Amino acid sequence: MRNSFILGLGFLLVVALTAMFLQDPAIFYTYAGIFGLTFTGVAAILTGSCVSGDRVRANYRLSTAKDRAARGKWATYCFLIGFPNLLLAAVVYFSSL
Repeated sequence: MRNSFILGLGFLLVVALTAMFLQDPAIFYTYAGIFGLTFTGVAAILTGSCVSGDRVRANYRLSTAKDRAARGKWATYCFLIGFPNLLLAAVVYFSSL
């Protein structure tokens, strides 16, 4: 779990260094925001929070406990990769207004 958070911070560092080198904060919040939204969206899809109640019940009935645990683990990893990027992209965007 810690490795996925470090991976997200690593991508954030690369984007921040690129934005600082090019002296354009728009690069930072654009790419970090896209990366954060992508991984947070994947986490939402993996948890099943983007479907209606009848679909959730059908998916719960068809999947095993092992499958649900694996999807939850991957959703957590994706969220930990995407959330720091999304958070800092929002901070940089609103501080540059």
